[in-house]
Amino acid sequence: MGKRIDIPVLKQRIMWTFIMSAIAILFVLSVQRKMQAEVSHLVVKIKPIRGSRNLISEREVKQLFSRFIGFDVSKAEIKDIESSELEALLKADKRIKKVEVFMDSKDRLNVWIVQKQPIVRVMDGSNRSYYIDEEGDQVPTVDKSAIRVPLATGHFELYQEELFKSAKPSKLKEVYEVAKAVFNDEFLCALVEQIDVSEGGDIVLIPKIGRQELVLGDATNLDEKFSNLKVMYKEGLPREGWRKYSVLKLNYRGQVVAQRHTETDFIN
Repeated sequence: MGKRIDIPVLKQRIMWTFIMSAIAILFVLSVQRKMQAEVSHLVVKIKPIRGSRNLISEREVKQLFSRFIGFDVSKAEIKDIESSELEALLKADKRIKKVEVFMDSKDRLNVWIVQKQPIVRVMDGSNRSYYIDEEGDQVPTVDKSAIRVPLATGHFELYQEELFKSAKPSKLKEVYEVAKAVFNDEFLCALVEQIDVSEGGDIVLIPKIGRQELVLGDATNLDEKFSNLKVMYKEGLPREGWRKYSVLKLNYRGQVVAQRHTETDFIN
């Protein structure tokens, strides 16, 4: 004898088959409608870097997308949008650290951007200007959008990524190490306007206030050098007077050498 199928069980199976088929049909219709629909809006969210400045603007993103697809992205049909391609397009921009591109349930094309954070602006021997970010990447400058970081000038090598990120020492890498220390310290960040490398290879800081030159020498023992500098600014200069010294030399262990135009004082 064959196995008897319980009628209620059979009805339940038929009902579930019908429900699943209906869901599948609705899903297909929904996908078809979605693909034929137009992008309702382009939403660009850019995380500001320090100082609430931007290296890239919403307008640039819109223009970049329009050039890539050939027309205004807000008038495109969703089926013509490849989020991965647009994401790759933005990732190729050296100003961008991270990016996500996706469609949401309201047919909006969303672009979320995390910018690279410059820590120093470099003016090299070939008169090129660019930024270096926290991770040592070269970042292009942007017209009419200057980022407030120290300017590096003087005698150092041209930026070459492979060499810069190798273990080989270079003066530009020393400038980068100094810039990182300045960027991560609130006092130094407010103080330092320029990082200059002299012809003899000494790293010299130019402050935003006062006329002193702050001679670091090289990028070794930065914690100690900057600690001595802070003591000098908090205790020595207010007592002696801001205009008394023209040069503060930090490249001596355990002391700051304060130099006037005609004489030199040693401050422990």
